[in-house]
Amino acid sequence: MNARRALAASLLAGTAVAACIASPALAQSTASHEVRRGDSLFGVTRKTKHDGVSRNQMLLAIWRANQGAFPGGNINLLEVGTVLNIPSRDAVAAIESTEADRLVREMLAKSAPPAQMAAIPPAKPAAVPPAREQAVRRYQEGLTLERRGDNKGALTAFLEAGEAGYGLAQRRLGQIYDSGNPDVPRDFQASVKWYQKAREQGVEIDKPLPRMTTK
Repeated sequence: MNARRALAASLLAGTAVAACIASPALAQSTASHEVRRGDSLFGVTRKTKHDGVSRNQMLLAIWRANQGAFPGGNINLLEVGTVLNIPSRDAVAAIESTEADRLVREMLAKSAPPAQMAAIPPAKPAAVPPAREQAVRRYQEGLTLERRGDNKGALTAFLEAGEAGYGLAQRRLGQIYDSGNPDVPRDFQASVKWYQKAREQGVEIDKPLPRMTTK
C-alpha cells in the first residue's frame, strides 16, 4: 500500500512539473489581433497585456512590432483590418519600464496638443469613405477565404481591394505573387508592382524592392 501511495505521489509531482515547464512555452507562443472598427492601441494593449509588465511597456512593444499599421507613426491611428503581431512577454519585459514611459509620453506629445497630454482617451477611428470601407471589407473577406483554402476567391477579393487603393491588400497581393500557391502561379513582375503600390500607401514592406523602370 505504501508503495502504491509513493507511486501516485510521484506521478502527481511529475504532472505538476510538466505543467510548470509547459506554461512558459505556451505563454511565448506568437499571438495576433485583427483590428476592428472602434479598436485603439490603448484598447488592444489592455486586452493583450501580459502579467508582470506595465501598460506602457506593452503598448510600446506592440507599436514597435507593427509600425506599418500606424499611419505616419501616430499611435492614435489604426488601419481597420490590420492583423497586429502581439509580442511575447519576454520581448515586452526586455523594454525598460522607465524608457517605455518616456517614449510613450513623447509619442503622445507628437500625436496630440500638449493640453491633452494629461488624459488622452482611446482614439476613435475617423469616418471611412464608402469606397474605402468596401475595400477594407473585401480585404477581410479575402483573409477569411484564404483561411478556408479558397485561394482563387481570396485573390479576387484582394485584387478588388488592391485596385481600390487599399495598401494592406496590395501588400498581400505582393506576397501571393512573390511565393505563389497551388492556385496562383508566381509572378515576379506582379509581385514587385503590388509591393510598390503598397509602399506608396505607407505600408511597410520587409523585403527590398528593385527599381521599376517604365518604357
